Amino acid sequence: MIEKVTAFILRAAQPEPQILVFEHPTAGLQLPAGTVEDGEDPQAAVLREAAEETGLKKLEVIRKLDVVHQFTTQEEAVLMQSMRLFVWPARGASRSGPLFTRGHRFLTFERKVGFTKVKYEDYDLNKKTAKILHTYEGWLPSEFLTHELQRHFYLLRVLEDTPDSWSQLSDQGHTFRLKWAPLLPHPNLIGEQAAWLDHLDGVTFDG
Repeated sequence: MIEKVTAFILRAAQPEPQILVFEHPTAGLQLPAGTVEDGEDPQAAVLREAAEETGLKKLEVIRKLDVVHQFTTQEEAVLMQSMRLFVWPARGASRSGPLFTRGHRFLTFERKVGFTKVKYEDYDLNKKTAKILHTYEGWLPSEFLTHELQRHFYLLRVLEDTPDSWSQLSDQGHTFRLKWAPLLPHPNLIGEQAAWLDHLDGVTFDG
């Protein structure tokens, strides 16, 4: 099983609180989120991921809002250990492509001698029609793939003054454009993240 975390970082504003979001250069408007490392506590993970993606160091968890248990489809799986793809289903095979980190999601195909054939497609979702940027295919040990996930949702606040918008260089070389957005109406987040905001329904925040 893989554990994931999502950070709802709010600040007081009128007439409604604001939420911190960022524009990914190829993957749309998002919330700070990521994967819990092996042996890491989810609360520590949400603070780490939020700091890495926003550049903010003075963050405080107000409370945990929810935890959701999920399963991928049978045609998808999530990587549990960082590694490169094998070019052939054998431990001694050479590797190819970039280093895929723990938490990456792949399309899955056939299985053979303890390996699963996978494909990863990287899209530019900021285009009117999504454009494939890169496609990687290869094999991964089946033992390092899972269909089971848990996502932990946390409410956070910032204990420092921030501008209304700023940029942050991520660990993957992307520059994120961060901004405070009105909580209502909900910002137009990418994919499944739009539904994540339902976990804030009924939550009060006074800063």
